[in-house]
Amino acid sequence: MRMKPALAASLAALLGATLLSASACTGYDIPEDTPAAAPNDAANPFKEAQEDANIMAMLSHEAANPPLSDDGEREPLPYDGGEFRLDYRFSVTGDLDSVGFLLFLDGNPQPYRTDDPSSDYAYCHTFDAAEDQELAFLFDPVRGKAGETLSLTIVSITNPDFQPDMEGTSSYGWYHNALPLSLEMRFDADAPAKAAAPSPVDAFSSCNVHEEKATAQYVENDLAQAGWPDVTLDTLDDGVYYTFTLGGGTVFDNLPVVEPVPVRFTLCGTPGAHYSIAFFLDHQPVAMNGEGSCTATLSQGGVTVVEAVIGPSLLGKFNTLYCIAVPTENADTPFYKTNSILLFKEA
Repeated sequence: MRMKPALAASLAALLGATLLSASACTGYDIPEDTPAAAPNDAANPFKEAQEDANIMAMLSHEAANPPLSDDGEREPLPYDGGEFRLDYRFSVTGDLDSVGFLLFLDGNPQPYRTDDPSSDYAYCHTFDAAEDQELAFLFDPVRGKAGETLSLTIVSITNPDFQPDMEGTSSYGWYHNALPLSLEMRFDADAPAKAAAPSPVDAFSSCNVHEEKATAQYVENDLAQAGWPDVTLDTLDDGVYYTFTLGGGTVFDNLPVVEPVPVRFTLCGTPGAHYSIAFFLDHQPVAMNGEGSCTATLSQGGVTVVEAVIGPSLLGKFNTLYCIAVPTENADTPFYKTNSILLFKEA
C-alpha cells in the first residue's frame, strides 16, 4: 500500500472541539490557560474560547536526513531487517510544555523506543518542548513483507500528559491536538516474525465491526450533529466523514462512568478509501477482538460502524479515551483524531 510522502508537518491554528482533520501543513492556536468546560454542556464548550484564542505556540516535525533520489525527490525509507531506526526532529516555539508521538505502520499502532539507553517499547513517548530537538524512533515493524511499500504515519500529540482532575479542570481544552506526517517505508526484508510490542489495553468488554447503509436519518441527524451539517446523500462520496458517541450521545470533554458505556464510531464517504481505526486509552491502543486496530474500506452508500462497550471494572479512576482513523493508501485522504474524553469514576 502506497501513500504520497509529505515533507514535514507544521501547525499554527486551532481546530478544537471537533475531530481534527490535519494534512501535511496545518495548525492550531494554544491559549495560555486550558479552559474548563461544564460537564453537561449541550453546546460546544470550546467555541467561545476558540474565537478569542491567540496563537500561543507553533509546532513542526519531520524526518531528519530522509533518503533522496538524484533529482532530490524523497524516496521511501528502506528497511533491511532487524530493528529499524528513524532519525527525526521537531521544533516548538511558544507556550507548549511537551509533545508526544504515536506511530502507525500501514495504519496499525507501532510501538517504539527512543535512543535513550533506558527507553522501553511503548506506543507513546513524551518529549519536552524545544525550539529544535532531534530524536530517534527505534522499532521492530509490526508488519511488512519483502517487496512491499507501506505507509508510516507519525502523529504528534500536544501536552499528552495533561489530564483534567475534575476539580480545577474538567476539559482538555486545546491540549491533545494531533498533527500527522505520512512517509513511505520500503521493505527489502520481512519484518520480524514476532515484533517487540506491548499488548493492547483491555477496556472493551465487547467489540463489533460491521457495515450499515447510509440513510437520510444518519446523514441529516448523526453527521450533522457530529459537525457535518452540509453533507447530503448526494454529496456523501465527495469526502470522508465520521461520528463518535459515548453512551448514546456526543461527549465533548468528560463522562462519569457508573455502568457499561456503549461506544460507537462510524466512518463513511469516498468509496475505496482505506482506513485503520484504533481506540486509545491513556495513549495505549485498546484491544479490539484481540487486535490493536481494525481495518475499513469505505463503500458507496455504506457506513463502517465500530460498536464496543467499555467495562467499568476495566478502568481506573481517571482515563483518557480517544479514537484515531488513519488512511493507509492516500496521503490526500483525511486523518482524524477525536477529542480526548476523560472517563472518570465519581467517589
